[in-house]
Amino acid sequence: MSGPRRSLADRRLVNIAWLSVAALLAIGALLAARAEVGYRTQAERQTEVQADILAASVSAALAFDDREAMREYVDALRVNRAVAAAAIYNASGRAVVVFNRRAARPPPAHLHDLSSRFADRHVTVTRPVAEKGQRLGAVYLETLPEPWTTVLGRHSGLALLTVLAFLLLGVVTAAASQLQTRARLLAEANERLREEMVARGKAEEELRQSQKMEALGQLTGGIAHDFNNLLQIVHGAFELILRKPEDAAKVASWSENGIAAAERGASLTRQLLAFSRSQKLELRPFMVSELIDEMRDLLVRTLGPDIELVFALGEDQAPVMSDRTQLELAVLNLVINARDAMPNGGRLTIATGVRHIEAANPLLDPGDYVELSVTDTGEGMPPEVMDRAFDPFFTTKGVGKGTGLGLSQVYGVARQAGGAAQITSAAGLGTTITLFLMRSAKGAEREREQREQAPILAPAAGRTVLVVDDEPQVRALTCETLELLGYRVLQADGGPAALDVLEHETPDLMLFDYAMPGMNGAELAGIVRALFPDTPIVFASGHADTAAVEAALGGQATILRKPFNMETLAQTIAGLLGAGES
Repeated sequence: MSGPRRSLADRRLVNIAWLSVAALLAIGALLAARAEVGYRTQAERQTEVQADILAASVSAALAFDDREAMREYVDALRVNRAVAAAAIYNASGRAVVVFNRRAARPPPAHLHDLSSRFADRHVTVTRPVAEKGQRLGAVYLETLPEPWTTVLGRHSGLALLTVLAFLLLGVVTAAASQLQTRARLLAEANERLREEMVARGKAEEELRQSQKMEALGQLTGGIAHDFNNLLQIVHGAFELILRKPEDAAKVASWSENGIAAAERGASLTRQLLAFSRSQKLELRPFMVSELIDEMRDLLVRTLGPDIELVFALGEDQAPVMSDRTQLELAVLNLVINARDAMPNGGRLTIATGVRHIEAANPLLDPGDYVELSVTDTGEGMPPEVMDRAFDPFFTTKGVGKGTGLGLSQVYGVARQAGGAAQITSAAGLGTTITLFLMRSAKGAEREREQREQAPILAPAAGRTVLVVDDEPQVRALTCETLELLGYRVLQADGGPAALDVLEHETPDLMLFDYAMPGMNGAELAGIVRALFPDTPIVFASGHADTAAVEAALGGQATILRKPFNMETLAQTIAGLLGAGES
């Protein structure tokens, strides 16, 4: 009996051994799977860090659609042999720059979602590109598939586990612990990188704001002389009117001079507000040659007596769709740069014309473009400077003499108008900067002729307007103008006083100033809109942040920018109350 019993015991030992081996193999398989998950997680994190670095690097280039700079960042990934493909997408999800190796498939032409995944032995990561909370686009990164030899080598421990199960169990446990340590270290490094990226973004924003204010100071300093001249004209006109009010003919002439000076001052103020980038863009069709012609006086004063200014404005009446004030600022930036390039004087030529672009052009879509060029006879640019001239914050001027924002703003205006900008230059031979602006299918708005021909509308009997402004002289002048137009006028010097008036009166229209102490016009409008939802509200303000004004009324605000004339006031109010009523 001892033999069968021993056999049974041996069989039990074999079964236990097999069960132990199976258990150890199962444990080994689980540990191998765990190691694979850790490896994939590590590979995904490493690729995500590379994608985050690429996204942070291309944000400025993507904001200005600088494809050459984006191409440089993508080409820099070629040195990393693990990268199979990369791409940069714009805000609409369309690929603008792509790269892939011969053995790899190209990135998708359109990006539909943001994700990170490990599949088919390679990692694919997409990351957003954003600045100030606004999404500019995305980046795409894909690694080469891991070779099967590497995969088999990584899991060869499972085969050895059948022979050295206990030893390999300890090895796998140690490897898993090491992977966890590396994952923890990688997570800590990733968190430090994110913190550094946030700090870098804040530092860049502070630098951008300080440089903008520096440039704004230079611009206002250059225009101060113009404002003094305009104030002299206005002051002199009123003084002459005060001394000889009985001479009707001369009073009319002096009044026209004063009004013309005030309108020129308003134009200069709009240029300053446009430079602050707080005004809402107003895209409308207009003639570039007419805009340049209206800027003659400002450009002559900007250049000074040592530089000859030549105009070669084309006669083709071709409108463009752009923001008029932004284009004025772009021309002013080009003229200031040209002036600085000619310290000993020279000649500056501003030319316009229409040019047809064929389909083979690498920068522009086929069609008709208005060509605006500024040519100087100054120092010129070497190739390395010309290649970076449109980059934000790039400047060759000394500290305190330039911000590097001027030409990037010029490029942005050209792109906004559906075109592009290019530089032609050589050291010592001068520079030509050309803006190509897409020709608009809509006709140009001739605001000046319409304003001159439009009659002042008379109100219907009994119409009442409430005027709220904390400045006594402005409020009194506005009230007198409205009374002259035939309206019944109520007035208040601020928000609380206006609410007191509204307890007893129900005006047909309310005219608010925006910047007032205690309660600004937007806050007052929010309260009044709840009490009188159907009563029109007009903001009369010289405040730069018109976006904040429109947000107060849900994007439906009617804004009169100070200074405004009697015709504009009459047309605005009559239009809201019902044009043609009398």
